[in-house]
Amino acid sequence: MSEEVPKWPDSLPLPAKVTFGPRRVHLLPADFESEGAISDILHDLYWFPDDHYYLFYSDTLKLTSEAATELEASGVVFTELESYFYKHPKPGYDRDFIQVLPNGNYPTWRKEAADGQMFWRASLALDSAMRREMDFNESAARTRDAITDSEDVVDLKPNFFGVGVNLNSVWRRFLTWFKSR
Repeated sequence: MSEEVPKWPDSLPLPAKVTFGPRRVHLLPADFESEGAISDILHDLYWFPDDHYYLFYSDTLKLTSEAATELEASGVVFTELESYFYKHPKPGYDRDFIQVLPNGNYPTWRKEAADGQMFWRASLALDSAMRREMDFNESAARTRDAITDSEDVVDLKPNFFGVGVNLNSVWRRFLTWFKSR
């Protein structure tokens, strides 16, 4: 799927309104085989909750048992399963799938796609308990960063002709030395 904004054809009048929906991410079982792939998916599901993530799999192209176990343990859930998806028959649509239901009245090119391998589409989402845990961890990390911020409220750097002592730094070093004893 292309990330480019589509260009409106010159032969048609300009539309009164154009609405862009959420991003759709099409995943295949091979996308889960690399190191850290599931943590990347988990990250994207958390930080981009409006996007739609789909896993396309078939009888021959499916998740390995290790990837399926890790995916389930990470808090990613399947929210919806749909069938009768086929790879798009036209070139340049590598990760695009079309749904061709049996006994449907479709154009010839869609019927030709249905001669290929059928895929299932699983909608992926982040489990609500995992989302709450990730929210808590993010909040704790931001609080910790705010507490350990090294910027001083009062800057004590008296000097005489450009030479001076940073009393804030002296105090921090004294506390570090005292705690280490």
